[in-house]
Amino acid sequence: MFLGAIPRRPDKAAAYKQLRKHLTLLGIWVAAIRVAPYVAHFLAKDKDHELKLEL
Repeated sequence: MFLGAIPRRPDKAAAYKQLRKHLTLLGIWVAAIRVAPYVAHFLAKDKDHELKLEL
């Protein structure tokens, strides 16, 4: 009845290529999130390395 709405399965080569691209992007995002605090700490020129909370 609604067979036009069902997408075709891509061939395995195209699926693996897209999967590899998506996993690469995911890895880049994870690496960027993991490295961001170290970069922020390195760029901060504050000599006081202690976190101070004012209550």
